[in-house]
Amino acid sequence: MVFTSLLMPSALVVSALCDPLPSFFNCSSQPANAFEPLTLKNSKGMEATMIAYGATMTHLLVPDASDVKRDVLLGWDDRSQYCANAEHTYFGATIGRIANRVAECSFELGGQKYDLSCNEKEFDTLHGGVVGYDRRVWTAVAQSSSSVTWSYFSPDGDMGFPGDLSVNVTHTITEANEWTIEYSALAGDRSTVVAMTNHAYFNLNANVDNTATVLEHVLNMPSATQALEVSGAPDFHLIPTGKILDIAAGSALDFFMEPKPVGQDIEHGVVTANGGYDNAWIFGDSPSDKMAHVVTLWSPLTGIQLDMATDQPSVQVYTGNFLNGTDADSSSSSFHIQRKASQSFGSEPQYYHWRGAITLEAQQYPDAVHHSNFPSIEVRPGGRYQQRTSYKFSTTDRMLV
Repeated sequence: MVFTSLLMPSALVVSALCDPLPSFFNCSSQPANAFEPLTLKNSKGMEATMIAYGATMTHLLVPDASDVKRDVLLGWDDRSQYCANAEHTYFGATIGRIANRVAECSFELGGQKYDLSCNEKEFDTLHGGVVGYDRRVWTAVAQSSSSVTWSYFSPDGDMGFPGDLSVNVTHTITEANEWTIEYSALAGDRSTVVAMTNHAYFNLNANVDNTATVLEHVLNMPSATQALEVSGAPDFHLIPTGKILDIAAGSALDFFMEPKPVGQDIEHGVVTANGGYDNAWIFGDSPSDKMAHVVTLWSPLTGIQLDMATDQPSVQVYTGNFLNGTDADSSSSSFHIQRKASQSFGSEPQYYHWRGAITLEAQQYPDAVHHSNFPSIEVRPGGRYQQRTSYKFSTTDRMLV
C-alpha cells in the first residue's frame, strides 16, 4: 500500500513542511554505497538486484514459460529515485518498525503513550513513519553469490517507537527458484512493538507487449476465508475497526473458493471510490512458527507462477491503486513513474499504470497495537522477533482460469 500525502512527523519537532522533499531526504548526502547494486543469483537463471537504501529489492528476473528471463518487480532504473521520490511507493523496500497503519499516530505500551511520526496526514502512521526502515541505509554483514544479510540498528525513539532494536534481514535466491526473506530483530532493555514486511510490487507479465495492468493475473488464496474490516467511504482512511470479517463465497474478497482473475470483481472493492484492493486477508487466528502456503498467483500471458509461503497470519494485497501511467498532469503525478528498461518495449517512454502491480505483504494484523483481539506484536526486553516468507517461482500452462 502507499500513501498519497506527506506531512512532517510531529516526533521530529520541526515546522510544518513546505517543500515536499525535506532536507533529511537529501539523496546526494547518502553514503556512497547506498545505491550500489548487489546481485544475487542461482544456477537456474533466477537473478535479483538489491541496494542498501531500504534494503530494497530493485530487480527480480525469473524464467517465463518460454525460458526467457523476465523482470517481475516494479522499480526505478535510476536507483537514487528510491530516495528522491517524495510520495514514496515503497517499491521493493524493507518495512518497519511496524508495517501498515497505526491509527492516530500513537499507541500505549506498558501504561505509557508513545507518539509516532505521522505520514498520512493526522490519521495514522504508515509503514513506520516518514523515515521508516525503507529510508535507512542498511549494512550488508554477510554475503554470498545467492544470499545477503542486511543489518540496521533502530535506536530508542526512532520515529517515536520505544526501545532499541537490532534488525537483520536475510534475502536468499535458492536453487528451487525461491526468493526467501528471513527477519530477526532483538529488543534491547525496553519492551517495543515489531511487525515487518517487504513491499515488493509484482507484475508477472513483466509488461510484455506493453501490458498495462495485472487485472488478468489469476489469484488464489485457498485458506483466506477472513479479512480485516477497515474504515472506508467517504474518507478511505483504511484503519482497522477491530472486526474480523468472514468472507462470503462469491464476494469481491473471495479468492478461496477457486482461482479468479484479479480484475474480475475489483470494481466492487471498497478501499477507494473506484474500487480496488488494499486489504489484509487472514489465514488463521494467531501467528505460527511454521510456514504455510497461502497464495498462488500466475500470469496467463507469460506463464510465470508465484507461490507464497509465510509464517505470518495475514497478507496485505494492494493493487497499485495510486499508480498513474496515463495522466502526467494529475494531482497524483508523483506516481507517474517511467518503467524500468527491463519492463519497457519499443522506443517510446512507458509508464507504470493504475492497477499495474500487486503486492503480497506478509505481516501481522495491521494496527494490532489498538486491538486486544488481534495477536500481540509486543517484544519484551531481550526478546526476539522473527518472520519467514518465501516467493517460489515456476511456470504453468494454465493460460486461462
